[in-house]
Amino acid sequence: MPELPEVETITRELNRRIRGRRIEKVHVFRADALGNRSPEAFADDLYRREIHRVSRRGKFLIFHLRPRRYLVCHLRMTGKFIVTAPLRGPHPHHRLWFALDDGSLLVFQDVRCLGTLEVVARLSASASLERLGIEPLSKDFCPEWLTEALGRSRTPLKNWLMDQRRIAGLGNIYASEILFAAGISPTRPADSIDEEGASRLHGMTKRILRMAIRKNGTTISDFRRVDEKTGEFQNFLQVYGKTGEPCPRCKTPIVRIRQQQRSTFYCPRCQL
Repeated sequence: MPELPEVETITRELNRRIRGRRIEKVHVFRADALGNRSPEAFADDLYRREIHRVSRRGKFLIFHLRPRRYLVCHLRMTGKFIVTAPLRGPHPHHRLWFALDDGSLLVFQDVRCLGTLEVVARLSASASLERLGIEPLSKDFCPEWLTEALGRSRTPLKNWLMDQRRIAGLGNIYASEILFAAGISPTRPADSIDEEGASRLHGMTKRILRMAIRKNGTTISDFRRVDEKTGEFQNFLQVYGKTGEPCPRCKTPIVRIRQQQRSTFYCPRCQL
């Protein structure tokens, strides 16, 4: 599933490619992503609206439209947007086409059909967005906030970091990498992290996320940018997917464990 750096990469590319374009027509080839909205009502809501800009909230893409509406999208496992020249017909995994006023197509493709799209009149009307926690690259995410928030929970630290109600945008890859960079075990209870540990965790969270954004995200399997190119941060991963390989610091083999049905990768010697 794309995490914060991948979604931020997509956001920036969409702003470069389609900002200011007007939606002339919406073609819905499979309506799973629309929830209980009919394809006709969904298309009517978007007809001839201008894409003023695209932003990100956690792992969600938000298309700010004029006249005012918001198209809120979660890519889930395999969803992606592609900007292309006109096509004769949809490819097998194309779910929606947005025909733009310059003749180009914004394609929503989703192999597993798990991605979601909703149109709302105001962002506060999106229940998904309202449940999200603090943005880790915002000014509000500071060592003091993190120390206090960690102290209220005994949840294992990696699971705590991945809870979108606490911090929006972190997933399996970056939680593992951040904890390695901070030298903290993923199994430690959140409230066992002292002020100094929270400060390290805060600093490494921002550092890893910013580095991953500069490298256009991580491509492990499905993630592709708007231009279909891959990310580059997979070349800089220290522990994720490295089971049995030597730790970059101490050469101890990297261990893989399961936490909440997700794989966690860490160094049992460096991360205490």
